[in-house]
Amino acid sequence: MSFWYLWFIIILCCCIIPAANARKIRQVKRAKQNRNKRKLGGLTMNELIKSFIGKNVLLYGYSTGVEGTVTKVEENWIEVEDKKGKKQLVNMDYVSRIQEYPRKK
Repeated sequence: MSFWYLWFIIILCCCIIPAANARKIRQVKRAKQNRNKRKLGGLTMNELIKSFIGKNVLLYGYSTGVEGTVTKVEENWIEVEDKKGKKQLVNMDYVSRIQEYPRKK
């Protein structure tokens, strides 16, 4: 009975650690599903994203967002250039939403 705290720590670790990794696991599963759909021809994201080439866009991923101009779309990658001229590559599997950047007129 004097080692009850050890059992408490073991049970706590068995519950908290998997819960902390659950979000990352969901992201990986969704990316795999998107990849499988694209291989089977279910997704035609390349054609849709190619319509945004040369436009300022906001790309929303599962945890981050990227703002800039789409310069290239190849296979599974989007090349985005920001205002400072820095280029970023974004994996299409992790893109959940693309929005044309609102311009004030």
